[in-house]
Amino acid sequence: MAKYTERLANRIVSLIEADYYSITEICNSLKINTKTFYEWKKTKPEFREAVKDAEERRDDALAVLARRSLREELEGYVEVTEKYVYEDDGYGSEKIKSRIVTKKKRAPKAHVLKMVLERQEKRKNETNQEVVKHTDKPIVMKIPKDVNPVNAVKSIIDFKHKMRSIGLSEEQVKSVQEDENYMSVVV
Repeated sequence: MAKYTERLANRIVSLIEADYYSITEICNSLKINTKTFYEWKKTKPEFREAVKDAEERRDDALAVLARRSLREELEGYVEVTEKYVYEDDGYGSEKIKSRIVTKKKRAPKAHVLKMVLERQEKRKNETNQEVVKHTDKPIVMKIPKDVNPVNAVKSIIDFKHKMRSIGLSEEQVKSVQEDENYMSVVV
């Protein structure tokens, strides 16, 4: 079994974060057995945490890259290619005769557009289901009767804004009840 050192652990962590190699390839390049790697992960909490953090940083970087690529596929992009034509300069080497730059507009990909729209629709449906679940339980706003009328109106307006923010309409107000101390609005 290879000897665990902080330097070796840092090298493993940096290779994991770079995401160029599999664990087996990392172990082979550093001349340690993969069983040793997993044993260190199991027995050394600081190594386990460092590997976990490296994997999370790697996954975050990949997610950013994926979002950028998806955005490019969604919006379309311009592909630029350069072509150089060389000619003999008379001294046994070549010089650039011409440079051709081609720009080609790439249209958004239909499957990406479809995926994004379906995802948006799914989120919208989930939000609507949450509103339906939320309306099963009554929402009650109690305003003490001794509250200044201006403050009571402000509270009711804030309440209406909150109702709208969760997707309820004013028609969904079920009742306004009064008792000796409070006015209650039940949704």
